[in-house]
Amino acid sequence: MKFKFKYALIVLSMVILSCGSDDDGSPATTVDNGTDFEGNATAEYTLTFDTSFSEVDFPEEYPSNPSFGPVIAIVHSPSINVFQSGNVASDGLAAYVETGDVDALASELTGQEGDSEGLFFIQTASNASAVGTSSFDITFTPTRTRVTFLAKLNPSPDWFLGAASLDIVDGNTLKDEIQANLVLLDGGTKVGETYESSSVSENNTIGVCEDVPYADGGVFVESLGNLTISRN
Repeated sequence: MKFKFKYALIVLSMVILSCGSDDDGSPATTVDNGTDFEGNATAEYTLTFDTSFSEVDFPEEYPSNPSFGPVIAIVHSPSINVFQSGNVASDGLAAYVETGDVDALASELTGQEGDSEGLFFIQTASNASAVGTSSFDITFTPTRTRVTFLAKLNPSPDWFLGAASLDIVDGNTLKDEIQANLVLLDGGTKVGETYESSSVSENNTIGVCEDVPYADGGVFVESLGNLTISRN
């Protein structure tokens, strides 16, 4: 099913590339059909989010009415960093993984490089079911060639599925498809070993969830979802 968009699309200053190079110093991208991917060119893709968090597979303390979201796809320049495993979550990311607050994250990204340099496009859709498939379209440009995906687990203290800075460019051409297995990540901002939200803050780094009920005292690495981004 298609997501119904709930959040306004945010576009920050569009930077037009000269035909010589992209922001990160790589050559201007060429689309597979031979047309230059520069200037005002765009490339359309479909993002598909498959989820597999079922009570049958994970019966221990399985929450009532679980979901993921609001689901976020951020198409951005290579210089923007939304999150990275092993680092402490930013305030904007913390607000999202704890409460689903998208506005704080959008404001933070706006100020990351300044309006004159920063470039991103954030698209937010409604919650996804714990088990199912959802999809929506996203658009890449010569300066927005990366995508970061986020889907908060509801309920949870600060747990989420995420894929950071996936690159749609391969050399000087666009990839036909990107796939990523999604394991549950801990935002490191709230103490919690159950699905219930926690008011106790911590300052740990982002990493694979270890304290979730089904981890059984160890790191849980089984995928709870899959992300596929396919060219239209």
